[in-house]
Amino acid sequence: MDTPTVSLGSMFDLFSADPAWMRKIGTVGACTLIPLVGIFQTLGYGKRCYQHVQAGNSDLPEPSLGEDIGTGFKTWLLTFLNIFPAVLLLMGCWAGCSFGAAFGGAGLGAATSGDSGEPGALGGIVVLVGMLGGYAVLLFGALVIGVLSVDLTRRLYNDESFPMFAPGASFGAIKRNPGAFVMTWLGLFIARMIGSVGVILCYVGVLLTLPLGMALSARVLAQWDKVVKATTPAEESF
Repeated sequence: MDTPTVSLGSMFDLFSADPAWMRKIGTVGACTLIPLVGIFQTLGYGKRCYQHVQAGNSDLPEPSLGEDIGTGFKTWLLTFLNIFPAVLLLMGCWAGCSFGAAFGGAGLGAATSGDSGEPGALGGIVVLVGMLGGYAVLLFGALVIGVLSVDLTRRLYNDESFPMFAPGASFGAIKRNPGAFVMTWLGLFIARMIGSVGVILCYVGVLLTLPLGMALSARVLAQWDKVVKATTPAEESF
């Protein structure tokens, strides 16, 4: 049995596998114009594209306004509930390092001030180190969340509610398949670039490129899901 891989070229098979791809993508894009709920339609369609590929289909599913909006809202809400606590924790760490160092440095500077009354240099060093440390924590945390978000999206598409609170499964999947993960990340980057082309060229164009980018992303994630499940030890479950 061949080991599954992530192929960037297969992302674009939909153009030959589905002669009606433009009609389907255009329908989803037109629904984006619906106030408030249009974006949920696109998000929900992206998840259904993922599940459609998982079921062994090479074409795109037919848009379904009611189903896609409900699915998209749930996906958006769970994504927010997973990411927001992590962002809040990062901001708390950054604030703790920065403001803690500021107060500590000010106190140390006052305690070590010379006869002239000027604060000691040690206090300034503490402030600087603390602020740099805070920004380092913020940057590192943002990178970790950015890396994990690829597999977290896959797990949300697999109907896990809070994968961010069990990141070990994602770290394990990435560790076992680093090459496939890099290809997945690159594929998602390409898909998102395609999704934003409509904004760059003309705002009307995004009605086509945004849902197309979502569909391409779903196809890459479905490939990554096959790789993960093929290499997951029996004692682990997803």
